[in-house]
Amino acid sequence: MIRVDLAKKLAKYIPWEPKVGDLTIVYSETGEEIVEPIILRHEKEKKIVLSLREVGDLVWLPRLSMMLYELKIRTAKGFTLNYAKDTDQWCYKDEQIETCANSPEDAAAMALLNLLEKNNPE
Repeated sequence: MIRVDLAKKLAKYIPWEPKVGDLTIVYSETGEEIVEPIILRHEKEKKIVLSLREVGDLVWLPRLSMMLYELKIRTAKGFTLNYAKDTDQWCYKDEQIETCANSPEDAAAMALLNLLEKNNPE
C-alpha cells in the first residue's frame, strides 16, 4: 500500500475517480487513520465519497496498476520495476529516474511524483 504522504502529494497532480475496490484512508473524529475500501454502495451514492473528499477527510490511495499506467504514458523508452533481494527494496528505473523504496507502490509513486514535479513546477 502506498504511503499516505505520497498519495497526498500525487493528488495535487492527478485527478481521480474512485472505483470499487480502491482504498481510502478516512480520518476518525479522534484523528485515527482508518483504511477503507470503496464499496459498491459508495459508487451508487457518489455524493458520500465526494462529500468526504471535499472536506479533506478522505485520502485516496492509488493502485499500483494506475501509477504504472501513468508512468507508462509519461516515459519515452519504458521503465523497469524490480525487487532487489540484496537490499530488500523495490527499484524503479527509467531513462531519467532511479528510485528505490520498501514497496512497489512507494517506488512507483516516488518516480511518478518526480516526473510530475519536473513537468509541472509550482
